[in-house]
Amino acid sequence: MPRTGKTITSSIAYLILLLGIMLPQKGKAQESCTQKLRNARNAYQEGKLSSLPTTLQSCIDNGFNKEEKIEALRLVTLAFLYEENEASAKKSYLQLLNLNPEYRPNPQADPTELILLAEKFDTDPKFFYGIKTGLAYSLVEVIEPTSDVVVGLQRGNYSFSYSMSFGVFFQYPINNKLSANAEFYYMLRSLSMNKNPMEGSDVQQQTISEDQRWIEMPILLNYKLPVNAFLLELTGGPSFHYLLLSEVTSEGGNEPFSDVDFYAQRNQFNLSGILGIRANFKVFGRNFLTTSILYQHRFMNEVNQTSNVLNQDENDRLLNSAYKEGQYKGHSIWLRIGLKLPYYNPQLK
Repeated sequence: MPRTGKTITSSIAYLILLLGIMLPQKGKAQESCTQKLRNARNAYQEGKLSSLPTTLQSCIDNGFNKEEKIEALRLVTLAFLYEENEASAKKSYLQLLNLNPEYRPNPQADPTELILLAEKFDTDPKFFYGIKTGLAYSLVEVIEPTSDVVVGLQRGNYSFSYSMSFGVFFQYPINNKLSANAEFYYMLRSLSMNKNPMEGSDVQQQTISEDQRWIEMPILLNYKLPVNAFLLELTGGPSFHYLLLSEVTSEGGNEPFSDVDFYAQRNQFNLSGILGIRANFKVFGRNFLTTSILYQHRFMNEVNQTSNVLNQDENDRLLNSAYKEGQYKGHSIWLRIGLKLPYYNPQLK
């Protein structure tokens, strides 16, 4: 046991010694590369460009941090352009763009050769992707009652109703002005209706609420508006809906009930149209905060008119509670916010 303890102690001491040797060496290597970059700047100012690729290459491979590597690749590219070695200049400039796809030469300070070389590369994002969440105020359009269980039943009025959604999106640029979005959301919607159970009745007011879960898939076309401060887009297109759950609760009235499954009494598929405006703000790095205000209009009745016949127990319960089913469409005004990330793949045009 003492021998084992001594071995462990020796191993720890060896590791500490090894780290003590390696860390200063790494610091010296970094210092050496930083000095090489300073010397390269001076050589460039003096017009001594031919030696820059050889001088800087080892530190480009291993030694520079990201900012230093970008500056070094710019100097190497300029050296190749000076020697009229366009193939090597393209290669080193592509390395630079892979580190920073948004790099642009300075028209006021950089040589014309570098500006012309940059114009030969496609540096626009290939596509965008991200996440979004949203909150909506529901505008319920009541059509006609589907059936009258009792003639005197009142239909009622929908009060404040809301929706929430969470999802992902993909945006593909078509050209400088147009792009297309494919989005996918999980949506929660709550509808609330207040009514007097019976015409002329002194029974307390009845509140009927419906909780729904939907899958929503908008396909949108976007048009870029001429605003320089930030990216502003008009957006619109169809959205496809699939119902996952519908439960109805009644409070007040003669016989309250809760969480009654109304899935069969609802149309599982629906279609809507979306129109709105979207603003995109760069928040950190290459990424955007995206925010949209949208109006969504449902085209189809949400009540399944072919499935209004309930079983006897359900029918008796609804009759006793003075519930009255009606046809409706749930339109919405949405506020959506999200994070939008670009995907780059710089290449020659």
